[in-house]
Amino acid sequence: MRTFVKEYEEKLIKEVILRELRRGGQVFYVHNSIDHMPIKLGELKALLPDLRIVMLHSKISALETEKELLKFEAGEYDLMIATSIIESGIHMPKVNTILVDGADRFGIADLHQLRGRVGRGHVEGFAYFIVKNKELLTDEAKKRLLALESNSFLGSGSVLAHHDLEIRGGGNLIGDAQSGHIKNIGYSLYLRMLEDAIKELSNTQEGERAKVDIKLTISAYISDEVVREDRLRLDIYRRLSQCENAVEIYEVEEEIIDRFGELDMPTKQFF
Repeated sequence: MRTFVKEYEEKLIKEVILRELRRGGQVFYVHNSIDHMPIKLGELKALLPDLRIVMLHSKISALETEKELLKFEAGEYDLMIATSIIESGIHMPKVNTILVDGADRFGIADLHQLRGRVGRGHVEGFAYFIVKNKELLTDEAKKRLLALESNSFLGSGSVLAHHDLEIRGGGNLIGDAQSGHIKNIGYSLYLRMLEDAIKELSNTQEGERAKVDIKLTISAYISDEVVREDRLRLDIYRRLSQCENAVEIYEVEEEIIDRFGELDMPTKQFF
């Protein structure tokens, strides 16, 4: 896979498309404005009048999209102009060149996904990220595109993730710059609340389990006569506190009898 960042130039677009057609391949042209897409299609037609183009986007019905995709796959079209919807797992080994118009408006992950649509067979893939004017790019856009251009090798996703982290920053979940309530409620409670909210939204919320204290007038504890080491006693208390049902408690009790012998009355009553 080879990646290039280029300024929009009709001569370049024409050359890139013709080179792919000469080697018997097809082209993806990503243009993320549905309203402007017919104009872009007209521009490509003016550039290459014999070019067989199909236009696909989310406003075209699923039935029509499927029909046109099958025709494209069968080689009835040379170029598909579409929105970034094609990043969602489309597999067409004959398509080995992709042009992404307005690439500076995409994130690293989107661009990496898009270029992953080409070069999926045995033929080398070419990805062209087209921008209007390199001089007018923001610093962040320049860094994103440079990172993508420099990292085209197989398995470069993790390297790009690090670049993305450097460019955008990792956020500040628990630091001074955090806005909102996290600094008041603490990180652990925040995570628990987040988990509850996710469960509620995904309809997987479990019924709330009430904690009950029962006060009995009996002596109940793990006796140091049975388990002499403090560390082991604490470990048993910890394990018992995590038990969810009676069977688990009986299992721990059997293990204690097996390891330390017969239980005395306070230990039995504790279990």
